Amino acid sequence: KLDMGLHGGIKETLTALMPLLKEEEDESFLKAQLEIYSKVKEHLHSYVEDRGTKNKIRPEAVAGIIDKLATQDAIFTVDTGMCCVWGARYIQATGKRSLIGSFNHGSMANAMPHAIGAALSCPDRQVVAFCGDGGISMLLGDLATIKQYNLPIKLIVFNNRTLGMVKLEMEVAGLPDNETDLLNPDFAMVAQAMGIRGITIEDPEFLPELLAEAFAYDGPVLVNVMTDPNALAMPPKIEFKMIKGMATTMTKLMLGGRFQEVLDTVKAGYKHMGEVLD
Repeated sequence: KLDMGLHGGIKETLTALMPLLKEEEDESFLKAQLEIYSKVKEHLHSYVEDRGTKNKIRPEAVAGIIDKLATQDAIFTVDTGMCCVWGARYIQATGKRSLIGSFNHGSMANAMPHAIGAALSCPDRQVVAFCGDGGISMLLGDLATIKQYNLPIKLIVFNNRTLGMVKLEMEVAGLPDNETDLLNPDFAMVAQAMGIRGITIEDPEFLPELLAEAFAYDGPVLVNVMTDPNALAMPPKIEFKMIKGMATTMTKLMLGGRFQEVLDTVKAGYKHMGEVLD
């Protein structure tokens, strides 16, 4: 129930409310939440340390390395879906960084056009775009715009060869994924054909080195990272119906002869078992 609705600018509204607030002396709730936050961050970091295998690079490791390479006032744009999760969880806030996405609108392919706008509006700040392979495929023509205006954007393509979030939503609903796999072009070569530096990363051993090379490059660059298609973006809260749906999906996949896919999913998400059991 809403007792009183307030409408106004953030600064003006907070300025008016601040004198009415009473400082809370009991810090038990704050301390409890900080402890939970610390444990969550520790758990998430375990995925950064594991870089994955060839053509199945962990997306968490990609985001974690980029977090260290990017400037303290960088602007990050994230595509809707898995890229949004990797950006939100592994890009550390500094008070000067910005994270731009479609979020509640849920529109695909927003990272690259957002990055173009950010680069034109803030030419003195580094701009990094987290692009899904499904998203960037929809707007490949925008690469020509980036080249024409020589915008020094770092385009990071999380190429898992699938519409990852759509696939996950189907699986938790108890439905084996259907028509979510993608037959992608070589995004690095497409970028090079447009006059943009293109780099493909298949082996996790060279992940830090090649990402550092991309971030040191003076100009637009597209990094095509072959990520694990079975990497799971776990929700903040796991409900029983999600577990039931995923179990139903895995059973249907096995009955359909897709044993290797089930095994790969288990291998990719085994660290999340603690969250499920909790």
